[in-house]
Amino acid sequence: MKRSAIVLVLILFAVSTLGAATIGAPAATVRLTKTTPITMADLDAEVKKYQDSATAAGKDPSTVDPLQVLSLLINNELFRQGAARDGVKVTDSMIDSAYASQKSSLEATYNQKLSDEEFAQVISNNFGSVDAYRKMLGEQLLVDSYVRMKKADILNAPISVSDAEINSFYRKNKTQFVSPETVKLSHIYIPFAQDDATNAKNKAMLEDVAAKIKSGQLTFEKAVVDYSQDLQSKNKAGDIGWLTMDNKDAMNGLGETFFDVAFTTEVGSTSDVVTSKTGYHILKVLAYNETKILALNDAISPNTTTTIRDYITSQLTNTKRQEAYYSAINSLVDDLRKSATINILYKK
Repeated sequence: MKRSAIVLVLILFAVSTLGAATIGAPAATVRLTKTTPITMADLDAEVKKYQDSATAAGKDPSTVDPLQVLSLLINNELFRQGAARDGVKVTDSMIDSAYASQKSSLEATYNQKLSDEEFAQVISNNFGSVDAYRKMLGEQLLVDSYVRMKKADILNAPISVSDAEINSFYRKNKTQFVSPETVKLSHIYIPFAQDDATNAKNKAMLEDVAAKIKSGQLTFEKAVVDYSQDLQSKNKAGDIGWLTMDNKDAMNGLGETFFDVAFTTEVGSTSDVVTSKTGYHILKVLAYNETKILALNDAISPNTTTTIRDYITSQLTNTKRQEAYYSAINSLVDDLRKSATINILYKK
């Protein structure tokens, strides 16, 4: 009986050891300057990240291929070993700078200042933790520095965009290049005061001014100088530039009534007193453009000289530059793989 118990214990020990060996076995080993294992735990964790991302994007997480993920992990290890061999280093100050740059970029995108604590919370919500995000930034900086050092010939090659490419892009995306209904305005403006009596007095005064302008007793330009309280436009005959019908921020700030009057008043004419969300206006319409599809040599908006051709050229140039960057990365990966010993142990 005792001997049977010993045999059973040995069998259980052998089974548990075999199971541990399978679970703890590396998914791959990579050697460029040293042999480094990529564990199954590493692979499983990375696969889960991709599956979670797929789920968040509404895609089927089962489409994530562990072998493809393993290939990426191998590439990352090759970059680390290759960069160390060739003297490429990423310092904490470089990561600090990239972290601060990302914070500034997010603030600019949402036009809102963030405290360090608020930005850290955003990072943690999206990347798990600040430490994990800083580690990712470090890896990106390492790859970028290494690629720029080893593949400068690819990255610095001249980029050109032909007329044929511009015309093709324009034809395929023509309906996107639409100029909304626009109007150029001048105004006489008095902002709301703190008390109703002053507001009523100001409105009545501007109504009298509007009537005198319409009757020819007073020019709009003279009225701007004499009555407008908008210091920014007062020295420009009241010119406040172009307003577009699809400008939601302006709509929210001025109100629908202001927009209705601005877009229905005839060019060269002045309006009656218009009450916006901030005060009282008399509007003069300087120019008006209907909604239209823009031609290649049209400006993308009335406020700029940049044309549709310029915009397309910039877009295609950026695309080609991005393609060159990916090409440089792939070229460096190929070089590293040719010099490395890679043993893939993972089996589906």
